[in-house]
Amino acid sequence: MNQFSVAKELFKDDFDLSGYIDSFTFEMAKKELLKTLNAHEVSMTFLLGNPGSGKSFLLKFVQERADSVKLAKFFPNPHFDERELLEVLLESAGVFIEHNAQTIDALILALKQHYKNLEYTVFIDEAQLLTENQLEFLRVLSDMKMFQLVLAMHKKEGEYVLAKPHFKSRSTKTIILEHLKKEEITRYIQNRLLSKNLSEVVSAFDKKQVDFIYKYSDANFRTAKKLLKTVCEIVEIAQRGGLEKYNKVDDTTLTMAAIDIGLIDVK
Repeated sequence: MNQFSVAKELFKDDFDLSGYIDSFTFEMAKKELLKTLNAHEVSMTFLLGNPGSGKSFLLKFVQERADSVKLAKFFPNPHFDERELLEVLLESAGVFIEHNAQTIDALILALKQHYKNLEYTVFIDEAQLLTENQLEFLRVLSDMKMFQLVLAMHKKEGEYVLAKPHFKSRSTKTIILEHLKKEEITRYIQNRLLSKNLSEVVSAFDKKQVDFIYKYSDANFRTAKKLLKTVCEIVEIAQRGGLEKYNKVDDTTLTMAAIDIGLIDVK
């Protein structure tokens, strides 16, 4: 068995919770999010972070591991209109109605009968894609205090939304996922590889290699995983083909990986 062949699969950009990273920023964000949701006091929470910082992973973690949170619905993207949103939330409560058979007001009235006191939570990922009208509709819903809304969005867009007068005047919660620290990337690599007893691959990543990954990934979780997966693929191919120059993790293979995924421009 080629250990790098197994290793590359461990760094896929997916929601496999066995790849959980216990970084300081992730732990703090998770703790703050759970505290907020379990308090049932804030109707709208903004989870902000740069693309690839782990917002989606955190929502998935809470969905699958936090029994204390009653999740009504997880929208992986906001591609819905007002009516669809309300109908889906009613269906989540066990109320099935014919599509387009009810007015918006009637749907909201029905929702009020099934959701109240912020007992249930709704996750909306990629919320930076929400239109102005969608954001305003969600703000109106949050004022009714039927359920808790968690909007995960890019930090820049989130700060822009929060600066709007009708959000500044509301009681909202903001949680921010920051960059990883270098030692956290080291621990992530070691823990992920040792979970499959890949000691050969663990030894391939020393301080110099981690420094490279930290620098070129800009301490971004998704980018770091992509770089790790690509360099493992390069080394695997080289080892299988007997290409000694590229059969280990070093500056050469890491640079090749960084070029391949667009982190280094060779033009």
